[in-house]
Amino acid sequence: MKRTQKLASMALAGMMLLSAVPAMAEEAKEYNGNDISEPVELTLYYVGNEYGDEDMIFNYVNEILQEKINATINFKALSMSDYATNYSLLLAGGEDIDLIYTSAWCFYIDEAGKGAFVEITDDMISQYMPMTAETQAEASYTQGIIDGKLYYMPACKIGYGHPTVLIRGDLREKYGLEPLETKEDLYEYLKAVAADTESGVAYAYNASLDGKKLQDLIATTGNSLISVDNNNYFYYKYEEGKTDYTADDIFFLYDSEEFRSFAEEMKDLSAAGAWSKSSINNQTTVNDSFLNGTSALFIENLGTCGNIANSVLQSNPDWKPEIYDLNLDEVSVAAYDNDGYAVPYTSKHVDRALMALDILKNDPDAYVAMRYGIPDYHLTINEDGTWTKTENTGWSYGAAPSWGLKNTQLEMTQEGTFPTQIELMDTWAEISVDSPTVAFSFSTTDIADAWANLGEVYTQYIPLLQLGLVDDIDGWISEFDSMAEAAGLDEVKAAIADQLNAYFAE
Repeated sequence: MKRTQKLASMALAGMMLLSAVPAMAEEAKEYNGNDISEPVELTLYYVGNEYGDEDMIFNYVNEILQEKINATINFKALSMSDYATNYSLLLAGGEDIDLIYTSAWCFYIDEAGKGAFVEITDDMISQYMPMTAETQAEASYTQGIIDGKLYYMPACKIGYGHPTVLIRGDLREKYGLEPLETKEDLYEYLKAVAADTESGVAYAYNASLDGKKLQDLIATTGNSLISVDNNNYFYYKYEEGKTDYTADDIFFLYDSEEFRSFAEEMKDLSAAGAWSKSSINNQTTVNDSFLNGTSALFIENLGTCGNIANSVLQSNPDWKPEIYDLNLDEVSVAAYDNDGYAVPYTSKHVDRALMALDILKNDPDAYVAMRYGIPDYHLTINEDGTWTKTENTGWSYGAAPSWGLKNTQLEMTQEGTFPTQIELMDTWAEISVDSPTVAFSFSTTDIADAWANLGEVYTQYIPLLQLGLVDDIDGWISEFDSMAEAAGLDEVKAAIADQLNAYFAE
């Protein structure tokens, strides 16, 4: 509580402090003993959609950066609809980029393996990121280490690898259904919504591009399967009390009975009209669909589901949003969020980029602005250290530019946080376990071609299976297996087995 109260005081004082920024910037000549007399403009790319008040937020933050390290940032967005296509092209294009968002799901392993990112050493952290050196949890680095080297600065916020579902409680009650407990309950709800022509909902689940969230909910988390290094392909089944895992426990998900059963279940839901037959081309995000009332299901991490539920309570309280964990009997894995920022090899200001990241992650004024918005405009910081959203909607808690900055020590609890969110967080804190492979990072450097080829085959086949859009599931999986083998699947399997055996031996 003392920490949040101190944060509130510092954040509220930010406006007054900024009036003196120009003079202070002229006086600022060093940061942790490093010469910063030359003014620098940095370029930062984040992944995510825009909210509306970007200019206001970034100007606010840039005044802080100018004061602290005599630098400003030119923030640029890669939207969720095109980042998958443009991310690698951007890095390969040679543009002077100083910071870029990355994570396990956003090309970290692939791009680090290509040499796209600068290695971040202990000495660099100590020299250019003094606050991070003090506040960053040692365990948070583990997911980013590849061949003993770190190529990005990860977020420092613990999370749980457990997807949750958000549904319309008013519709559940309308159909006379009990609160959800199992996946079968969810299926019954989706089919009831799909059959209701007067619900006002276009699709029970307005799936967008693929069904990876459905796969995470049903096929993997629903069977206590843990992904190896958060990649799309290799998993193992968690067994309570088991400590002697080896590479023999790892399997290719798409050869498993768990995935085949999931694909059959999704085919059944697709046939019932739970989502559009053209979902694979749908560019509307699932959260937008739920918020605008065209979808009755949202699947995401608990924090995001809680944020969407609170938004619904403000805009459409009659929808009675409800959050469920359908996998409470399955393993809940605790891990530090793998979001982060890397310094691309094209950066001409590696030192100043790391200083800027140090400020954004640890300075209370900058952090509050990036994660929550501008105090007294986007939010009110209450006397008890909680925060309240104002009517200004041009910024949101957890906005995309802040994904890679998360720091548990500076996070605040929102007043009126969705009750289920608090209950589940308390439950998970008691029952969650550490992943046996939490510190393992799979290096694709020596199999770059096979890894890229496998990704192309995955994109061609798996999303259609995830959404039940294939008539002959066995034939489609068989064809996928053949294409995956031709792409170099055996080479990838051998590489991950070798690296895992070395990891377990240590």
